[in-house]
Amino acid sequence: MKEPGKKMGDKPYKKLDIFFKRYHINTFVGKKIVEFTKNSIVFEDQSNIESDLTIYISGGDGHKVIKESGLPVNAAGFVSINELCRVEGHKNIYAIGDIAAIEGPKWASKQGHIAEVMADVSTYNVHNELNDKGKRKSYWEKLHIICVMDSGDGAAFIARTNHKETIIPLPIIGHWMKKGWGFYYKNSKLKKIPRIPGM
Repeated sequence: MKEPGKKMGDKPYKKLDIFFKRYHINTFVGKKIVEFTKNSIVFEDQSNIESDLTIYISGGDGHKVIKESGLPVNAAGFVSINELCRVEGHKNIYAIGDIAAIEGPKWASKQGHIAEVMADVSTYNVHNELNDKGKRKSYWEKLHIICVMDSGDGAAFIARTNHKETIIPLPIIGHWMKKGWGFYYKNSKLKKIPRIPGM
């Protein structure tokens, strides 16, 4: 990507360079990775970066099972759905989360909470379909980005919707808020503590 992080909005994107410089992080953008070796990352122009530890999380290609399922997929191999989370061309098949192709504004991005929104939308729509009710929900209406960038000694809260871009620096307290959120999210999902309504 030539402009990684741009989906978060122009304001947060412009602040990323300041963030990287403050923490002495060198960036290499706009070049495709073609190979990993034991101690380096090789780019398409044959330049490389030495690396003691490489962690690569692939998000650009759909799963082989989905590609071979016969379901309609987009160019990257993710299931094509409409705003109801219904698979294109199929009345009774819905897809959500990692396997689904996110449509909507160009800045739309796959995040864990969007999978939860899609789950809520699709179950609502399936329920109403089975009970012959006309109302339907669209996940497009609830698309947004929420990110807390933890720097270890603080954080920045970033949010984006169709109408607004927000970035709020949270020195010191932001790091502890992020840790607290991680504790709450994990333990509330495991039903060890109660969920806060609406979260």
